[in-house]
Amino acid sequence: MKYKAFVLDIDGTICDYDGILNLEAANSIRWLRKSGYEVILASGRGPWDTFYLGVYLGTTKLAVCENGGVLMTSPTNIKLFSDKSKSLEAYDLLCKNMEDVRVKPVGARLTEVVLLRTFDPKIGQEVLNKANLPINILDSKFALHLTRKGISKAKALTEGLQLLGISPKETVVIGDSETDLSMFELCGYSMTVSNASEYVKSKANYCAKQEIGDGTVEAVQYFTDRIAVET
Repeated sequence: MKYKAFVLDIDGTICDYDGILNLEAANSIRWLRKSGYEVILASGRGPWDTFYLGVYLGTTKLAVCENGGVLMTSPTNIKLFSDKSKSLEAYDLLCKNMEDVRVKPVGARLTEVVLLRTFDPKIGQEVLNKANLPINILDSKFALHLTRKGISKAKALTEGLQLLGISPKETVVIGDSETDLSMFELCGYSMTVSNASEYVKSKANYCAKQEIGDGTVEAVQYFTDRIAVET
């Protein structure tokens, strides 16, 4: 199998959880692009944050945003796979039933509500399930996301790859959290950085020994030395 594309998560993968970009990881992205690979960012961040970070890094002008709720291919071409109404309803319900439920100050969101990691998401999910609200509480380690059930990074990525004429099996993904697992299942090869949980690591083809951006650099180097030469 000849791989043609890389998909990278942002927070915990090329940036730390405060949003600081690892410059060596940025250099690896530039190297991948110069080597002929498409490079796509797939994040829980909003569309403008994700898309324009990709522009500055020189990635392919296509971004999977809001954990798959949004696919952005230009500043004026944005496809939504959900709407925000049920997420807002879920937020109101959580506020009424739990303490310390607070919105995280982030860029504008079109399909989800983003909360600080100040409450137990498992208990929150029980509250939502009891009310039959079709919302999952996703923990990206950067924040808790109130995301419509059925939405995933893989769903938006599938459509994005179709636009590029690339098969998921020709795609490598690097991530760190459970929000990336749908892409691990979709794509041909998956890698994690060492700050991923043991469960996420168990689902990957390769686990870097280093954390966050340094781990991403290590993963790209491993791919270059081992996987690319075998395909």
